Amino acid sequence: MRLVLAVRLFLVVAGVAVLVQLLAFIGYTMRSARRIPRPGSDAVVVLGCRLKGGKAGRLLASRLDRGLAAYHAELAAGGDPIVVASGGQGHGAAIAEAEVMSDYLQAAGVPAGKIVRENKSRNTEENLRFTAAELDALLPADARITVVTSDFHVLRTAALARRLGVRAQVTGARTARRFIPKAYAREFAAVLVARRRGNLLAAGALVALSAAVALDSSLGRSGRRD
Repeated sequence: MRLVLAVRLFLVVAGVAVLVQLLAFIGYTMRSARRIPRPGSDAVVVLGCRLKGGKAGRLLASRLDRGLAAYHAELAAGGDPIVVASGGQGHGAAIAEAEVMSDYLQAAGVPAGKIVRENKSRNTEENLRFTAAELDALLPADARITVVTSDFHVLRTAALARRLGVRAQVTGARTARRFIPKAYAREFAAVLVARRRGNLLAAGALVALSAAVALDSSLGRSGRRD
């Protein structure tokens, strides 16, 4: 009986904890992730994602459009930023994401000489590490960077940038409604995995608390029977 009570209590508390994290994630994504980036960046970095038929799909196009808006805002403020198209060749793809992104940016009016292609990365961490290496050779050490991704991807990207020592502000492009359920669920799971150490510690504390409460409840019933 004590075990059943402890398991039930653990499941309830754990469920509430996950729900609170999910609501916080959604709230951050819907508000903070979409804020307009502060002007003054020396580089605008757009993170790639899977191509659709060798072209930019809606997710990638939304990131590129957000990057273009940041680029033009810098120009309007008197800046002269470079734009980094960051994305390697995905599984089964015939071309690197960076090449398609570069073509998209040039078609929108960004001069070819202002575009840097980072075409080796295969995930977000490599996007940031490889891009930082490219920028180290082009910009001063105190250069300011704006990283553009999808809104649901901002939280994890910002955390990775801090861990890698990449000084950057991260902004997100709005996600089309039909992509939201799958994209948000997958990214939230990735955030939980990225924070697994803290979540495991919290789970251990919940197990101990559940066992203590169950034991106390059992002892209390035993005392009443006496």
